[in-house]
Amino acid sequence: MITTEEIATRVYQMLNDSEVKTMISGVIDYERNDYTKEDVIIVPHTIDGEASVRFGQINVNIHVPDIPVAQGTDRSVFRIDFQRLIAIRAKVIDVLRRHYESGTGWNWTIGQLNPPIKEQEHNEHFVSLALELTVREKQV
Repeated sequence: MITTEEIATRVYQMLNDSEVKTMISGVIDYERNDYTKEDVIIVPHTIDGEASVRFGQINVNIHVPDIPVAQGTDRSVFRIDFQRLIAIRAKVIDVLRRHYESGTGWNWTIGQLNPPIKEQEHNEHFVSLALELTVREKQV
């Protein structure tokens, strides 16, 4: 039975083999470790059980540090870096758009695009996009 973790490895490979890898200051990975860099994080989510046609989801989160803006001599505020979030997400969408994995019986389409979300306890925001999976498996 095909899982979202297995499909996530293909997402990882496609992103690592693309311009996304060189355009970000951090890494493409499954976990977040360095909150000072731009990262693309692949998060496998749920998938239906034993039916011959199953549906699932993988989220791709794009993390970008906020921009510090001086407020007087001893204080800064942090602003969302919309330009970087938009640019990186556009490239990720270009790489992952309407993918069908030949010979495997599964595919994905780009689903929901979420607006910037503040990363708690860090000066950064992330946007996410959902890969909506369809898996077709022959019943034995």
